[in-house]
Amino acid sequence: MKILLLLAAAASLALGAAAASAATVEIVVANIKEARGTIRMSLCPQDKFLGDDCPYSGTAPATVPQATVVIQNVAPGLYAAQGYQDVNNNRKIDRTLLGVPEEGVAFSRDPSYFFAPPEFRDAAFTVGPREALITLHLRYF
Repeated sequence: MKILLLLAAAASLALGAAAASAATVEIVVANIKEARGTIRMSLCPQDKFLGDDCPYSGTAPATVPQATVVIQNVAPGLYAAQGYQDVNNNRKIDRTLLGVPEEGVAFSRDPSYFFAPPEFRDAAFTVGPREALITLHLRYF
């Protein structure tokens, strides 16, 4: 019985320590041109950047001129934020026949890009053990 209590206490401490090192990331998305749809943001490590399976994500209603997306329980590390305004709430970036986004898109650190998405290193930022606040701007093409 004592062993079970000790194991439960150890597990509780371990879970508490893990939760204590997880951060909350607030992403202020600026340059929203219309209050329609949803702002969808993801935090991605390098191997998941520009993909659809980033480990952390969040949403907020699109409001003019900006909205804040809060992503909780983020492990410390190096990430890039990527996102878009999903105007029609179809959960994907609508594109022209040439592949150009028809909805506003954004990346952390507001890297410059035009014909191709930015490199991870240009959008990367560090999330520490506590809260982080970043601001980025939607770009329209």
